[in-house]
Amino acid sequence: MLNNINHKMPIYKDCTLGEVVAIAAASLIGLTLIFSLLTKICFGYVWPGYLIASALFFFVTKLLLSKLQKLKYGKPYGYYQHLLIKKLSTSGLIQSNFITRLGRWSVRRFLK
Repeated sequence: MLNNINHKMPIYKDCTLGEVVAIAAASLIGLTLIFSLLTKICFGYVWPGYLIASALFFFVTKLLLSKLQKLKYGKPYGYYQHLLIKKLSTSGLIQSNFITRLGRWSVRRFLK
């Protein structure tokens, strides 16, 4: 029961608020850059690309959140956040506060 109390609450499609904000920001920035550059190259104006990105923002965010929900299905709380922190710490980009170990754990090693 304690594990269920201390996890971050899902607010939409089993995604936490931080995940929703991160996906929404990434999709808005990505769509705006792609469509603004595309309309700048084709027509010479940036604003039509921004309007197209604004119109598609909700649908792309909803699609990405549903993909994340399917990816997280059946995994414990914080599984992918832990994997991301572990990858970033092994590559040297951040310093992790978690104890990590590479290799196999052996019970026999502790019984001797």
